[in-house]
Amino acid sequence: MRSLIINIDRDNDFGMKAGVEGPVIGYADCYNAALRLISTDPEDSDGNGLFGALKHYEDLKRRGEDVEIALITGDDDVGEKSDEIIAAQIDDVLSNDRFDDVILVSDGAEDDYIIPIIASRIKIRYVKHIIVRHNQNIESMYYYIVRAVKDKKIARKFTIPVGLVFLTYGISALIFTLYTIYAFHSYYIDPSAAAIMLVTIVLGSYFIERGLEIRSSIRNILSRMITNARETKISFLFSVISILIVLSGIVYSYTATIKYGPVIDKIFVFIAYFVWWAFAAFLIREIGIYIENIIVNNENVKPWFGILFMLSLTFIIYGMINYMMYAMSFISFSSAVISISLIIIGIVVAVTSSFIHRYYRSDADEA
Repeated sequence: MRSLIINIDRDNDFGMKAGVEGPVIGYADCYNAALRLISTDPEDSDGNGLFGALKHYEDLKRRGEDVEIALITGDDDVGEKSDEIIAAQIDDVLSNDRFDDVILVSDGAEDDYIIPIIASRIKIRYVKHIIVRHNQNIESMYYYIVRAVKDKKIARKFTIPVGLVFLTYGISALIFTLYTIYAFHSYYIDPSAAAIMLVTIVLGSYFIERGLEIRSSIRNILSRMITNARETKISFLFSVISILIVLSGIVYSYTATIKYGPVIDKIFVFIAYFVWWAFAAFLIREIGIYIENIIVNNENVKPWFGILFMLSLTFIIYGMINYMMYAMSFISFSSAVISISLIIIGIVVAVTSSFIHRYYRSDADEA
């Protein structure tokens, strides 16, 4: 009986940190891969997990069993994309040799996602968990908080919800403060309340930025824009037009709010005007990408689903803003009725575009 020992790196730390591309088959190649990752990041548990798999391989070899070992890597976009890559690599390994069963060596964190992928292809003999022990001196709260903030997997699960809680509280407190100033004509702000409000907004913004990697996304966007400009791509021209539309929308919306009195009313009117300019900018950019795909890339990628969804979002935001203005007695009841109608239309358009997109996507997958 021939068994295959598999160690799976679902988030592709081996590829991102050590430049190791999966699948890696054989004791020597897996040992070199583990050594490269440990040399790059000694604290990474994936490297320790692969060394654990190598040790188990040696133990089975000494007992006279016929075994082989392989490292499977996924993708940093953990989810459907990483699991599809894992499935393809497992199929690749199984097609190169005949195995009767598989021994999964893992740290236990991703078993619920990995085991069904393997079990659908070959019998799992058993699962061996590798528990990485830590030095007691470094098991402090500060250490784990710092590691959690730096770890993308934990950051997306922890920092984004926490950031949203902080940011929501801070913005709500700011809106309530502005409303109090308007309603009671009191310009006194409690210093402690103002400090808490400012700290929560700053902390919320920081956590969300860390979780969504906004700075990295901005750098990537600027890099792509520079590349597109050098290659004189059509989409770059439309992107520039979109940016100009956004800037024009900010100026127009600000000018339109000057005639309104209360600060909160000004904010609502500004958003109500600007949301349509933002949709126009999105529409122009999508048209530019569509034209470039047709002329340059010879791809007929339809942008209508994204445009319809963005239009529905615009309807919903515009309707909600106007309804809030009615609730604060800034507009009449008839305008509020129109706002509710726009919200309903937005929801219907969003649901319809989602069903149409899923229908065309399923047809494309079957083709």
